[in-house]
Amino acid sequence: MNGKLTRNLTLAAGMMCLVAQPAQAATDSREEIELLKQQVQQLMQQNQQLHQRLSEMEKNTAVQTIAGKESVTEDVALHEDEKSSGLAINEFVSLSGSIEGDFKTGEDFTGNHSSEFVLDTVELIMEARMTDWATGKIVIDYDGTSDSEDLFLDEAHITLGKTETFPFFLTGGKIYAPFGDFSTNMIQDPLTQALGEINPKGIIAGYEKNGVIANVLTYNGMREGGDPAEEENDSINGFGASLAYSYEQDECGFNAGIGWVSNLADAGTITDYLEEKGIFAVADQAPGLSLNLGARYNAFALLTEYVTALDHFTLDELPYGVSEAEPSAWNSELAYTATIMDKETVFAVGYQKSWEASALELPEHRYLVAASIGLFEGTTLAFEYYYDKDYSISDGGTDNNGNGFTTRLGYEF
Repeated sequence: MNGKLTRNLTLAAGMMCLVAQPAQAATDSREEIELLKQQVQQLMQQNQQLHQRLSEMEKNTAVQTIAGKESVTEDVALHEDEKSSGLAINEFVSLSGSIEGDFKTGEDFTGNHSSEFVLDTVELIMEARMTDWATGKIVIDYDGTSDSEDLFLDEAHITLGKTETFPFFLTGGKIYAPFGDFSTNMIQDPLTQALGEINPKGIIAGYEKNGVIANVLTYNGMREGGDPAEEENDSINGFGASLAYSYEQDECGFNAGIGWVSNLADAGTITDYLEEKGIFAVADQAPGLSLNLGARYNAFALLTEYVTALDHFTLDELPYGVSEAEPSAWNSELAYTATIMDKETVFAVGYQKSWEASALELPEHRYLVAASIGLFEGTTLAFEYYYDKDYSISDGGTDNNGNGFTTRLGYEF
């Protein structure tokens, strides 16, 4: 349409040029007439060239439009292919983690002074949810406080269930047994966690609704009886159960829990101690019990926890002086949260105690004070001072005191 309009305008312009010539042009010489004919022919040629160019431009525009539509169609198809093949993982996988760097200084029970910078923890958490009814979780850790500086697999499990709709769930893989709460406002782990944390391969069947969480579990645990030096230990020997309840409102909250496991020797601290002595099977299982209670009112929060063995180990396995040990531990903390210069700040004091745990190198008494400041979103600066009192010499300790101060810069994402 644009080509026709341009051609008509051009011809009209040429005719107006002819009409506009003065009347006396008829008497001009033949040379002037010939010149005018040549000009008309030139205008007609230019009109044909312009028409041809406009036609080519219209064809190119149509081709580009078709190509653009094909490109968009290809992009959509490619996106659908990627989605179906699992390449678009951001829709299904979330990544989170933390980095904790410490400056530590203090004195141990032997009187040795030390100070060091430690990359205490690097943790990467990946959760995958392809459907609302199945979730996969992988946690990879680096522990800078251990002798080994290798990365290790901390958790890897699959959970089937959607507790928002159906209260029952099933989790299987490398798990943390639901035994103990181990919450703390301090930098270092509480003595209850050092004594009772169990991280096996196993299965948890649970129920969660209206603040109630109930679990039963079975897992690969330490053998009972047989040759204690035999390292093969891949049998399902561990069992446990737990029940917890929590209640939260704007100004107050409450939580309580109880847990039981068939053998406290499956806790990491005790297992490591026994294996260092070349013991890979206990004579008899020593069941474990955990109790925890917490409350919050306005800016104040209180937590308490107790973990204990319900039977003693043999003298060869875990001694307490000249007796057979039945270890236990207690943790209690009081915290106050305030806003200082628009930064959330938590102040906490704590007291911890252990019984018959000198062989595990746990202090008999521990007193702590701590403070943490939320500098930025995900960034926390924390300080902690602790004072330890060791067991007496007759109970397998040194009867000495120790202390330490830690500054931690942590980042969570």
